[in-house]
Amino acid sequence: MTKLGVLMPVSMQKAIFSEASRKELESIAQVEWNPTDVQFNDDEAAAFLQDCEVSVGSWRTPKPSKTILEACSSLKLWEHAAGSVKGFFTDDLRGSDIMIASCAPAIGKTVAEMVLGEMIIGLRRVIPNAQTNQTEFREPVPNKLYLAAATVGIIGASQVGRYFLQLVRPFGPQILLYDPYITHEAAAELGATKVDSLVELCKQCDAITMHTPMTDSTRHMMGANEFQAMKDDAVFINSSRGGCIDEKALIAELEKGRLFAFLDVSDPEPAEMSNPIRTLPNCIYTSHLAGGQSYHIGNQVVEDVKAYLNGSKPKMVVTWDMLDRLA
Repeated sequence: MTKLGVLMPVSMQKAIFSEASRKELESIAQVEWNPTDVQFNDDEAAAFLQDCEVSVGSWRTPKPSKTILEACSSLKLWEHAAGSVKGFFTDDLRGSDIMIASCAPAIGKTVAEMVLGEMIIGLRRVIPNAQTNQTEFREPVPNKLYLAAATVGIIGASQVGRYFLQLVRPFGPQILLYDPYITHEAAAELGATKVDSLVELCKQCDAITMHTPMTDSTRHMMGANEFQAMKDDAVFINSSRGGCIDEKALIAELEKGRLFAFLDVSDPEPAEMSNPIRTLPNCIYTSHLAGGQSYHIGNQVVEDVKAYLNGSKPKMVVTWDMLDRLA
């Protein structure tokens, strides 16, 4: 039976693997679990992974370093039970044939779920209504800002963007999608209408959600022109990376009272205590909590290991040529 080493500490194991997924993993591989609640260093990880064919790491666990790869020649799959694996691709990895797999698709599910909730709350104007209702009774906003009557904009047909599409589509909004890397036909298959101009998407939408990776081409892609083009009372949600937006340009529109924003990320992160996004009444700033640990990740680990053992590929294998378009 294939030997598999789980590097993550005990508390993280419990947050990522349900009892069912843990048992299923043990039924398909000889699993060695980190018995401690501390992170290994590289030397400890190298000793722990001796004779393992599969390594399962996560946030803050060791990466596939030269120390580990040289000591563990039997390793064939490195399963990252978290998101970005860009940091793995260093000179230490060059020349190695180890397969690197990411559980970003599983994280996308929890991010999309939070975005859906924020969009419903934002369109219904629940927060400003509640703020006013503390001092005086306020009639519900007359505008029909429920999802079926809204035009929703999605920036980026990424893993999260696609999951969000799946969640929001049954509510019946008009869905616009901006992504230079997808065709009009592919967008239609996802249930969206592709627009070729980001400013045009901003002009048309009642709510916009950002799902792009942080790359040179996406830095500040939502800037002054885009935020100024948004409708009055529109909702903007960013759960991707803070650097994808020009934060000062967004703040300028928020200070006019025109928009409502949900920001789960900032640039830098965390935001300075003096940053207006912390105090503006029309901005909800959360501490990068949209993703994180969940049983979705453990379930994907099991499915990825099954696929590998059956001679197929895990759900998201990452290679050198993909790095310029990944978070």
